[in-house]
Amino acid sequence: MALDGRDGEVSRFTTLDGLSNIDGGIAITYLTSARFAGLLRSGSDLAVVTRADLRSCLPEGNTALIVEGDPHDLFYTAFAAAAENGNFERLQPFVSPTARVHEKAVIADNVHIEAGAVIGACAVILPNTFVGAEVCIKPNATVGGDGFENAVIRGRRTIVPHAGGVWLSAGVQVGSSTCIDRGLFGDFSFVGVHTTIDNLVHFAHSAHTGQNCSIVACSEISGGAALGDGVWLGPNVSVNQSLTIGDHCYVGTGAVVTRNLPPHSLAYGSPAKVAAQVCVCRSKLQFESDLATCGKCGERYRLDPAGQVHHA
Repeated sequence: MALDGRDGEVSRFTTLDGLSNIDGGIAITYLTSARFAGLLRSGSDLAVVTRADLRSCLPEGNTALIVEGDPHDLFYTAFAAAAENGNFERLQPFVSPTARVHEKAVIADNVHIEAGAVIGACAVILPNTFVGAEVCIKPNATVGGDGFENAVIRGRRTIVPHAGGVWLSAGVQVGSSTCIDRGLFGDFSFVGVHTTIDNLVHFAHSAHTGQNCSIVACSEISGGAALGDGVWLGPNVSVNQSLTIGDHCYVGTGAVVTRNLPPHSLAYGSPAKVAAQVCVCRSKLQFESDLATCGKCGERYRLDPAGQVHHA
């Protein structure tokens, strides 16, 4: 996890190979401003790169890695070195004999392809990608490339190397010319079971979906965003970084999602606003006295005092 006074974003990496004073299995973070110290969790499994004057801000149990320079720069320098040295876990290469891989597809090292998967012509599957059973990746898709994470390190703007991977669960569909970036700090961008991704979609680093989602053409899911089960994103939807879209949300064409959306939301516009609630079958719900029955499939729902939708 990375916390600083520049933008408050949160990230992390979890390798400590080569650092002499800490056991393995600990996440590394940096802290350059006391205002973000409250976001740090307590516990002995977190080490914080920081300055001496910020040591007292760390929660109980954290290991302080005290530096004289800029903790931000040193964090990213160490991370880049760890990525370059191959300190992050990698998948073992495997291609099932029942997978169909086009002769013009590019399959890199450390790619795992399960039974029944289909890889189209000129698709590029880069290292540390897991392709589940019956996954279909259409022509010209790129899975597992570096995302667009900028950082100013020692006064120079650069693209941060990505050390994670991509996990495509069973039955996932990936459209032509779609790009799915690998996780940034050693984690996996994750696509849930039977999720369908249309053509020309950008799925950024460390984003996640639940199962049975539909992401329509030209949508953009920014880094670290999380979609619940059964989410439907219409054409040209944009989802800002690190947001959560709850289960069974329906987001209309061209919407720009700038805030978290609660489950069963019907949202559209720029910025996207919740206009109604929808059933799992995506039909609009009409609530009376906090209860609703879907006119299409008969599912029943209730609203809690906070306005959240639940099955009745």
